[in-house]
Amino acid sequence: MANITQIRDFTQECADNLSKVIGLDVTVIDENNIRISGTGFHRELIGKPVPAGSFFETILKTGRPGMIFDRRENGEKCRQCLFNKQCTELATMGFPITKRNKPVGVIGFIGFTSGQREMIEKHARSLTKFLQHMSTLFENKLLLRDLNEEENCQVHEQVTVSPKRYIFDDIVGENEGFQRLIQKARKIADSPSTVLLRGESGTGKELIARAIHFEGKRRKQPFISVNCSAIPDSLLESELFGYEGGAFTGAKRQGCPGKFELADGGTIFLDEVGDLPLAMQPKLLRVLQERCIERVGGKNLTPLNIRIIAATNKDLEAMVKNGSFREDLYYRLNVIPLTCLPLKERRGDIPALLTHFIKKYGNILNKNMPEMSSRLLHALGNHDWPGNIRQLENVVEYMINMNDTGILDIPDLPDYMGGASLKPDRTGNKDPALGLTEMTANFERSTLLKYLYSDNGTIDKAAAAKKLKISLATLYRKLEKHGIEL
Repeated sequence: MANITQIRDFTQECADNLSKVIGLDVTVIDENNIRISGTGFHRELIGKPVPAGSFFETILKTGRPGMIFDRRENGEKCRQCLFNKQCTELATMGFPITKRNKPVGVIGFIGFTSGQREMIEKHARSLTKFLQHMSTLFENKLLLRDLNEEENCQVHEQVTVSPKRYIFDDIVGENEGFQRLIQKARKIADSPSTVLLRGESGTGKELIARAIHFEGKRRKQPFISVNCSAIPDSLLESELFGYEGGAFTGAKRQGCPGKFELADGGTIFLDEVGDLPLAMQPKLLRVLQERCIERVGGKNLTPLNIRIIAATNKDLEAMVKNGSFREDLYYRLNVIPLTCLPLKERRGDIPALLTHFIKKYGNILNKNMPEMSSRLLHALGNHDWPGNIRQLENVVEYMINMNDTGILDIPDLPDYMGGASLKPDRTGNKDPALGLTEMTANFERSTLLKYLYSDNGTIDKAAAAKKLKISLATLYRKLEKHGIEL
């Protein structure tokens, strides 16, 4: 059974990213009170036990989260710690990492400066919720590792072979440019040539890839989807190419096939291929050139009958120029380039997409199909949709959940879309009855909501603060001021 020490590379990567975004030090301990990950001062203490009687040790024993804002006021939580007098932490909060309801570790934020302490104190609720999400992420990682260890590779990997079948007629859209894309994709469905799908996040690249596969002669063979950006660099090679028994500590005795072997005879879809580490790119190039792979720890080449479809939202040409993407790999991937249009260039398809998603989530949520007000339809048709079709689908799902009138309207939109303040003319609130203070507040709230949404359609507070040229702490204060809960 997996323990948290076995995913320490993953926890360290998460700790580093969290520290950069939030501006607090992060640390993780295992069930033996050993620090397995840390940033800042705690990075030097990785592999060492936390002090006996420490606050984190208490959280591990009780399985309950906690926080300390001031050791003088919360002295009882620190009294038993051997390093109490030497401690320089001004604020600490921790959350238990559980596995099947048993505490197996702790993740925490630590503040060493007055500014960090103020941030932890003012945003304790949201930071605790964030730690809870990270705890769940680690638990899921451990459970997935258990599944790998307990079941044979074939049974486990069957989960990754998606049963979803799509054909081009299932894809909604009458836009002229979109239909040209579909026509090109139909022509190459039976071809073995490599395809590179380009376009922003949320434009339906994987949907096109699935349709190419399921309308081609490989339709009865596996379609394996791999998100290159979601797999830690340290695991990427074994995930893609598999490994032989005994190739590394913890490897299965009988070895395990990688995604390429599992896709043999069918199609492998490499999503976010632009995020592939530079060190891994020559190995992918070899597969593209020779159509064979070599497992980690292996000596023999395994030939493959495989079609490769890749996708990216990155500017690969610019990456080739700056050296972050190999030029030879770029040309090998870019045999048949297809570009998926952003939704703002397919505005005429928005009504049909709305109808499609309303039917879909009406059925899923067992609700009658509601109507749409004309002002909502106009407002959504004029929206820029930075998250494209994925964002539009999420908005519809939210509205179907929240609506109880049978008519979808502006107030049914989620807060990050501006809620009731979203206007069809997208010029903001110009009600002459409002005074300067109210108009200023409305403008500030609208601006916050606009910048909170990232290019891929997700909430990105750190990026919003950077674009607005304010600190993350100031952003949190303004969100609280305007009652924006995300």
